[in-house]
Amino acid sequence: MPNPLDFFDRDRIKHELGLTDDDLNQSYQPSSGGVWHMRGAEGEGKTLMIAHKVRELIDKKVYAPEDITANITFKGKYGYGARVLKGEDLKQYLWDAVHKEYKHKIIIIDEADTEFPARFFSTHEQTEIALGLWHTQKLGNSVFMSSHLGNGADLILYLASHYLILPKAPNWSNQSLVYAMIDCLRLRTTYWIARDIVKTMLIYNRQESTFGHTEYDKERTKKRAGESKNHKRAIEDDIDIMAELGI
Repeated sequence: MPNPLDFFDRDRIKHELGLTDDDLNQSYQPSSGGVWHMRGAEGEGKTLMIAHKVRELIDKKVYAPEDITANITFKGKYGYGARVLKGEDLKQYLWDAVHKEYKHKIIIIDEADTEFPARFFSTHEQTEIALGLWHTQKLGNSVFMSSHLGNGADLILYLASHYLILPKAPNWSNQSLVYAMIDCLRLRTTYWIARDIVKTMLIYNRQESTFGHTEYDKERTKKRAGESKNHKRAIEDDIDIMAELGI
């Protein structure tokens, strides 16, 4: 989409409205990026589609590898400078991205069901992060996430998605992946083919868990430590009793 300001004399506009160059640069700009949500069953190529979109953006120099923050690991030239964050570290980055208005970033949330489950969260932070994703397009960020069919991921993530991508299983014989793209903004569906997908398969770690440390993990570790301590104390008490009884 072109910038409307390109059709006007900027110097004249600045003079008439009393604006500076910074004012113009911070005014309306064409929207870019958006939230791309890959959905499907296991093995349908959701993560492969994420990697393919990222590969296209890097190859076209729309973004650089150092613009990437993901919970999966990229390899080769696509991984130089890319950051890998999982669990609470990823959520902290997303919180900062929303509240500090990060610009021109690629953010990848693979297996969003585990990072943003539809239940088992106790604070408003998850909802606030999900709502903040609406602003990614006007900040020039591209968010790519994947989730399984069903209701495992937070409903707000579906509502915050600009595009839903539904891939079919990859066809390795001709190196292609057919997918449907639902444009949630314009309410239309188009069909596309991703090609040369074998190379895409090689640029990310396909045998990697997206799980990271969460607040629940911390509480569980603390609870287990307490249970272990109580168990040890109980054993010591039993030994004392047996000693008193001369057993």
